[in-house]
Amino acid sequence: MTVREAIKASLRLLSGRDRWRLALITVAQMSTSFLDLLGVLLIGLVTALSLSVMSSTPQPMMVESSLEFLGLSNDDPVKVALALAAAAGFLLVLKSVLNMLLTKRILRFLANKQALVSGRLAAGLLSRPLLQVQQQSSQQAVYTLTNGVAFATVTILGQGTIALTEATLLVVLALGVLAISPVVTVFTIVFFVFISVALQRAIAAKSGRRGQRSAQLSVKSVQAVQEALRTYRESVVLQRRGLYVQRFQDLCRQGAVNTTEIQFAALIPKYVLEIALVCGAGLLAVSQLLTRDVSAAVAIIAVFLAAGSRIVPSILRLQGASILIRTAAGQAAPTYELARELDLEHLNSATAESFGSIDPETIRAHLQKGHEGFDGSISISDADLFYPGASVPALTAVSLNLPAGASLAIVGPTGAGKSTLADLILGVLTPDSGVTLIGGLTPAEAIANWPGAVAYVPQDVAMANGTVRENVALGLPLEIIDDGWVWDALNRAHLGEFLRESRQGLDTVIGENGLKLSGGQRQRLGIARALYSRPKLLVLDEATSALDAETEQAIAQTLKELGGTVTTVSIAHRLATIRHCDLVVYLEDGRVQAQGNFSEVRAMAPQFDRQAQLLGL
Repeated sequence: MTVREAIKASLRLLSGRDRWRLALITVAQMSTSFLDLLGVLLIGLVTALSLSVMSSTPQPMMVESSLEFLGLSNDDPVKVALALAAAAGFLLVLKSVLNMLLTKRILRFLANKQALVSGRLAAGLLSRPLLQVQQQSSQQAVYTLTNGVAFATVTILGQGTIALTEATLLVVLALGVLAISPVVTVFTIVFFVFISVALQRAIAAKSGRRGQRSAQLSVKSVQAVQEALRTYRESVVLQRRGLYVQRFQDLCRQGAVNTTEIQFAALIPKYVLEIALVCGAGLLAVSQLLTRDVSAAVAIIAVFLAAGSRIVPSILRLQGASILIRTAAGQAAPTYELARELDLEHLNSATAESFGSIDPETIRAHLQKGHEGFDGSISISDADLFYPGASVPALTAVSLNLPAGASLAIVGPTGAGKSTLADLILGVLTPDSGVTLIGGLTPAEAIANWPGAVAYVPQDVAMANGTVRENVALGLPLEIIDDGWVWDALNRAHLGEFLRESRQGLDTVIGENGLKLSGGQRQRLGIARALYSRPKLLVLDEATSALDAETEQAIAQTLKELGGTVTTVSIAHRLATIRHCDLVVYLEDGRVQAQGNFSEVRAMAPQFDRQAQLLGL
């Protein structure tokens, strides 16, 4: 990706209004280049005037014309030289101060836009269907939404404004010096352009590849650490910890080498241009002293050196910005790809509510009102669903109806499509054909209208690295969490007594992914999380598989007490826990083979009956 392509891709991440604001600030910064030009010209004028005074020679025509234009031709030359020197210094300092302040303003503006773009991309990503969300790893998603956005906004657009400012300065200085000496101007332009182009071709080509490699190594390093921590017990038993350490160390070494190459490439222009300035000044001095009188030659050389003192740093910043942009373009590639997939132009004009965001106070109001008007009935008609790349459907022509307050059990062998059917009911998957409704609405509509009315307990409960309170009231701000409701949910999940006696109550920190809790305690915490919102539709996917028989029975009694007021959907291999459900659906190869009450399904599905017999039911 070229510098121009990278800047265009980054600008597309911003809204139209933000692009204009950035353009206005950038133009203001570019206009400071004229202060540089005035300062450089005054330095040349001061040099020529001072040389004329010291050597008692007539002032060059250029000096006389300039002093006459400024209305200073009749004043004391010494005082004029001092005043002009002070004015030159003031203009150059003023330019640097204004540039610094405007640069800070631009970077702060871009930092705010970085947060906004990250939020919009996150909202767009989380609004996608589950199957699309799962197409990339969690490490890649985190990188794309954080580091990738930072490179695309603050780095690329920030360096882009610097590049425009420096390019403007070079053009302005070239035009200013052109009026004094066309030959010197042409020499200066050709000299520095040749060196800059040579540097660009030698360095920039590899910068993009190094940036992409930096992004890949960053993702792989995080992945290696997370894998080692998640599989710690298995790694100890299988003696694999050393392999993880070796893998992580190798990735760090590769990353360090790649970073060193990036940093060294950014320093090369500095050394080359320092050498070029000295050589160029020497060539110019020889040519001017051979073709002009001493005063004029010295004035032109002074202008060249003054301009060069501004040009070389400017070219350095321009070259550095170009290299950083090329490098960052590779590092931001995953972010650009996600933005294209999500159509960020549309996201930039959307509001937070478009992505399902809602005020926490509104959620609390719904909880306190008990989800008035919510209908927990479920209706599925001829639903088909294909997973991407699969040759056969995961679900085929699934149909069922469940009235509000009734209980549904989904059973079948492993891979039959039970969890997929639960995902259809929850709305995290959408059927390729057919309809899924909750109370006559799509699951997404029902959830948006009654947040918290639908709850879900997976077999493997995801935990936040926080307190029990934060995990039970998942995502809600601390100031609106009702501790009484949290304790009630924990008691109903048979975890309250344990937390009171053995831990720090609601302030107990459970560790990353609940590492400080047992598997059964994590499942009970997941059940408490679902019960906290007082749901009217509760979906449980093997939610008691890690519990002992006594606790499982107690949880089953809690769920039974919800009957009549809460619609429950249970996926279970332990048939004893679902034998009293109002409706049992037996799935096999993604098709409903039988549905009815427990006895009716046994009669219609021989494999289900055989399983029940083996369990003594």
